[in-house]
Amino acid sequence: MGVSFTGDWGKLLGNLDRVKRELKSDTGKRIGRALMKIERKVLDHLDAQDLGWDPLTKPYAKRKALLGLDPDTLRATNTMYENITTDQADEYHGAVGVMRGVKTKDGEELTDIAIIHEQPDNDGKKIPPRKLWEPTFKEMEKEIPAGITGGVRKFFEK
Repeated sequence: MGVSFTGDWGKLLGNLDRVKRELKSDTGKRIGRALMKIERKVLDHLDAQDLGWDPLTKPYAKRKALLGLDPDTLRATNTMYENITTDQADEYHGAVGVMRGVKTKDGEELTDIAIIHEQPDNDGKKIPPRKLWEPTFKEMEKEIPAGITGGVRKFFEK
């Protein structure tokens, strides 16, 4: 006894391929928008200085002022701010962070500076935590996946 299929299986397979392409494209667009939203939120936190960081020490704040540097925390110059970016690898993967390979005028890697402030216990110095990435991702960890899965749901509800 065998099973025989009836109907237009070629059409079904063609429709499934189309759905796969459209879903992949839609997901990629949603991921791209989510990455840009996270990037904007990080920059907004830097602008607003609203993540409860310890104030700069008086000697450091004075030194920054004498050098004509920005008085904001995590912002001596705009180098790090200007190099916060997104990188979308494909329709399903991406990242937001400080661009790799960019150095300060003193030759320090921006990524190293970001890591030291995010994980100050690992730097061998007494730098207070000034977390930027962790609180931003925690703030958005429900909103971003909900937007992506909501898009998938809407796609199948058509």
